[in-house]
Amino acid sequence: MKIVLITLIGCILSGVLYRLGGAAKKGDWLDFLRNTKTRDWGCPLVIIGMANLFGISIAWYWQLLSFGLMWAALTTYWDEIFGYDNFYAHGLMVGLACVPFAIAFGGWIWFWLIIRAIILGAMMGIWCDIFSYDITEEVGRGAFIALTLPVLFVGLI
Repeated sequence: MKIVLITLIGCILSGVLYRLGGAAKKGDWLDFLRNTKTRDWGCPLVIIGMANLFGISIAWYWQLLSFGLMWAALTTYWDEIFGYDNFYAHGLMVGLACVPFAIAFGGWIWFWLIIRAIILGAMMGIWCDIFSYDITEEVGRGAFIALTLPVLFVGLI
């Protein structure tokens, strides 16, 4: 039950932060959060926080490396390579940003890292193929980052 609750809260937080990172400024008090850094810093912090709440403890430097990799993955939709925003590649790379956890734990977590990255890439890509409303797209993509995290830790939580 604890995992479900943490995942639900993580989905909400990550979805909101992901959306705020893509929202246009409106001239009100929330404008300080309507900044791409809200997504770039917020979503990785949620994921690292969720892992710690799940009881997945790795050294701070592995967490920092994962944070940095996810930050980098969140800053691009791979349009410079594909010529368009490729949400399949975006999700795949966001999923692979947790490779420091696989390095730290080894074993089967490598398998689950790849499975999660593929699932996350597929979910983000299909979601954006279905929906074209930016709020729906962004909240969904952000929520999927947290929703798929338990897959990475199969057997550990």
